Amino acid sequence: MGRAIGIDLGTTNSCAAFVENGKPKVITYKDGSRTIPSMFAIDKKGNRLVGKEAQDQAAINPQNTIAASKRLIGRSFGSNAMEKMQQVFTYELVEGESSEVLIKVADQVFTLEQISAAILRRIKDQAEDALNDEVDQAVITVPAYFNDRQRQAVRSAGKLAGLKVLRVLNEPTAAALAYGLGRTLNQRVAIYDLGGGTFDISIIDIKDKIFEVIATGGDTFLGGVDFDDRLMQWVLQTFVDDTGVDVSYDRSAVTRIRDASEQAKIKLSDETSTHISLKHICDDDDGTPLDLELDVSREKLEELTTDLIDRSIATCERILMEAGTSREQVDEMLLVGGQSRMPLVRTKLAQFIGKQPSQKVHPDEAVGIGAAIMAHSLSSKAGPQDMMLLDVLPMAIGINKVDGTMHVLFAKNQPLPDYKTRTLTTSKNNQRSIMLRIYQGESKFVAENELLGTFVFSGLREAPKGMVKIEVTFHIDSEGILNLTARDIDTGQLVESRLKLGKDPDAPKRPSTSAPKPKKKPKKKVEDEPAPTKPPPSLNMPNSQLQAKPSIAKPAQEDAPMPISQAAKKAPQKAAQPSAEQPPVPAAQPGFFGRIIAWFKGLFGG
Repeated sequence: MGRAIGIDLGTTNSCAAFVENGKPKVITYKDGSRTIPSMFAIDKKGNRLVGKEAQDQAAINPQNTIAASKRLIGRSFGSNAMEKMQQVFTYELVEGESSEVLIKVADQVFTLEQISAAILRRIKDQAEDALNDEVDQAVITVPAYFNDRQRQAVRSAGKLAGLKVLRVLNEPTAAALAYGLGRTLNQRVAIYDLGGGTFDISIIDIKDKIFEVIATGGDTFLGGVDFDDRLMQWVLQTFVDDTGVDVSYDRSAVTRIRDASEQAKIKLSDETSTHISLKHICDDDDGTPLDLELDVSREKLEELTTDLIDRSIATCERILMEAGTSREQVDEMLLVGGQSRMPLVRTKLAQFIGKQPSQKVHPDEAVGIGAAIMAHSLSSKAGPQDMMLLDVLPMAIGINKVDGTMHVLFAKNQPLPDYKTRTLTTSKNNQRSIMLRIYQGESKFVAENELLGTFVFSGLREAPKGMVKIEVTFHIDSEGILNLTARDIDTGQLVESRLKLGKDPDAPKRPSTSAPKPKKKPKKKVEDEPAPTKPPPSLNMPNSQLQAKPSIAKPAQEDAPMPISQAAKKAPQKAAQPSAEQPPVPAAQPGFFGRIIAWFKGLFGG
């Protein structure tokens, strides 16, 4: 068996690490870099490019270069999330048969799992070169606020990349592992993770080798790319004011300006001012080449983005309340993610928490290091006895009721793993199937939450209505992923169940997600490139070329039977027998020692 590594699959950059002789190390690649840009592209010759190669040609091939795709993974095409994101992407998004988001690149259509798999495969290959050994196992991190579908999608991407995914681990929790390694601590820490695409905050108690997450939350639409976008929009408007030429329609110009804005933002963390210089950004109406020359101050950047930082702090305040703790009870606030380097972030957090944030973890590498620690623990003979990790569910999971509200099965910040059982009955004579829609989110209305999928329990025996009762067990594993099993209470036989992905019938109709087109196009420097030819079949990613009507990669529920923990099998919770529309109130949450017992049962299958 090969090596196990930890992978921080980031929105903008990805990082990998491993453990050697008990010490974690970040993998350094042949070019000396310690991160890989999370980018994928197909060039004019049909070659597939990943990482730095894709990044280097983005300005001349923006429509076929995929960046920040992590924000899309596991999303439904018609969701509110898509409406927010589609306006800022330069590549084409299309809807799949099951309402999943697909990406069109060079006349080919890819799932988000396949794009992520290409990045993971590049990380795997370069890690093998650096370690001179086979790498076939990994712990992959995700934002704490990722829902079930997003976590399933990351697992599928890892499998496509040829990796055995040992665990999907929350990024703030991984950072806490990196912080606590080799130290005897008794602390309550807050992990403030402001990365390239998402923001997370987690409150974690560290007691020696026990890491207990108390509460977690975040914002999947707040990250470094939003800071870049604010500065980019200001640069575009300033250029219009100075020259009268609007280049916002020009994908190549926008890509160059976005990249320059990101670099300026990074420099302004160390300097009070910087200069953006882009030669021949476009032509004016007379065909004269125009350059973009602009000074940017730290003060201007802070003016443009202070509300984004305030949004993150408002989330911190809410999560502290959910954790039942005060700012004074937080011993350390750890800053993770590249955007946390911004001086105004540190200043505002110091004012909020009442002390200077800790600098005891590397903001870019802590998550990858923590993932490597977990990978080593899960793959070594010593096993997870080295540490105990108790995590929580980031968002509530429930089912729809007849009035359109959500009956919560698992509450937000529910300790993991856990399970619930519910009894469903038929409502018609000789009814052969029961359908149950599962949602995740924080709204009381299902239409405002994410539809995880529709489970169909079929093959029921024919009987008068109400005479067939099936007991459904909902099992949330330690990664926050939902699994279901069902059995006929009278016969004891398992009931066939399958997951259907598709549009939510309860969701309101949404307007078109296409951005408005400009009324008149000014002259531009670069004409649209013709679509590149399709690449040959010998490629670096399996199952990547799809048909005209592609379907999403199968989620875990369709790859294997839906498992249930041995503990759940031995001691199922008995409940009342309502209909599928009106389930009973969930059971109370277990205490600390109950969580430890559940953790051991889930771990050793007993």
